[in-house]
Amino acid sequence: MTQPRTLSAPQEAILEADISNADPAAYTMVNAIIVDGVPAKALRQAATDTAARHDALHWILNLDDRYHISASAGLGPALVPVEETDLRSLDPADAIATVEAWMATQRAAAYDLWGRGPRIRFALFHLPETPAGPSTVCALTTHHLYTDEHALQLLWTEIVRRAGNPPSSTPPSPDLRYSRWAEASTSPAAATSARTAAETVAQRCQAHETRPYTEYLERPPTPNGYGQQARVLGPIDTADVSARLSVGPAAVYVAAVAQAVAEQTGHGRIVLHMPMSLRRTAAEAGIVGCFVASAPLPIRVEPTGDRLVQHCQQALDFASRHAHARPGLLSRSVGRPQISLAIEQPATTRRLGPVTWSSFAAPNAGPKHPLSLQLSASATGPGRLRASWTSATLTQEQAIDLQERTTDHLKRLTAKG
Repeated sequence: MTQPRTLSAPQEAILEADISNADPAAYTMVNAIIVDGVPAKALRQAATDTAARHDALHWILNLDDRYHISASAGLGPALVPVEETDLRSLDPADAIATVEAWMATQRAAAYDLWGRGPRIRFALFHLPETPAGPSTVCALTTHHLYTDEHALQLLWTEIVRRAGNPPSSTPPSPDLRYSRWAEASTSPAAATSARTAAETVAQRCQAHETRPYTEYLERPPTPNGYGQQARVLGPIDTADVSARLSVGPAAVYVAAVAQAVAEQTGHGRIVLHMPMSLRRTAAEAGIVGCFVASAPLPIRVEPTGDRLVQHCQQALDFASRHAHARPGLLSRSVGRPQISLAIEQPATTRRLGPVTWSSFAAPNAGPKHPLSLQLSASATGPGRLRASWTSATLTQEQAIDLQERTTDHLKRLTAKG
């Protein structure tokens, strides 16, 4: 027996993007943490209890004979599978390499959105013990339709808390808050607001270019799939420039990328697309579900330096205010996204009593757009700039050149003195 659910506006946009993307694994999500100091049995139980509690992780898509898509959720606790692999006999480096290979395989696999099985799956990898006790990689596989990066961190935090402090045997109450938010996001009032936002964004983007990236390049690449390139970044401290210009770190990152793109293409008016959260309240910040929309940032890359950083902060503020704009209306008036930039959180280690956990490096993903960039930076440790692109967009050499330019601009923009 099931109950009907309403797909949220972000879910509708992701579903449309997933269906039209040439890569069937473009929106598959694989994420993992390394947990030290808690028995695997407690971690396994915590993972299944946590996933079962969140209604948004168990929605099933339905397709009727008129090709109308709807969603439904089952009643009662859901069975969440957990795969376990014992790697304790391996050298630590070999154990980590085994986990990385598994994650890469899962990340490259198409996710069956139309299946009837669980929408989220867990895997536990028992690593060689550490002085702190048992060490386990807890990994999950799901689809972006059901969660976003912020929601993943909510899940991991809840799982670790449950594992470190097992609750009573009382079954957890289902969390239906995302279902209620989804209904509100598609109400007539929300639809009118989204349409107005799309019109405002379209007007702002009219003077900016969204032609295919290749039209600007001297050496058009040959289409034959897609490419990936990762570059390690040294520490990047945005504190001084952020305080001096009253901007957030994201404005500095966007400015560096925009200037690098402008230099490579020779065009000073570009549109970057960035994932923006539609969580607006403290209560929404604690809800597991997908709240992310792709928002266009029209950027004028002149002048450069401080004024460009300030301009990028204004563009970010504008994009955040209008992130609820309807993607379908935008694609018709602005054009399909050509370049996307996602700013990711660097890996950190957290502690809860005797339990510590840290992020496990996610595998590289294929491009969601012709050129997709992911940037993580830290003031105290290494970061990473990843690029993935369709081979009809860039060559490997052009991608490396773009990363080098971005890195150089990050250094200049954050140089002290």
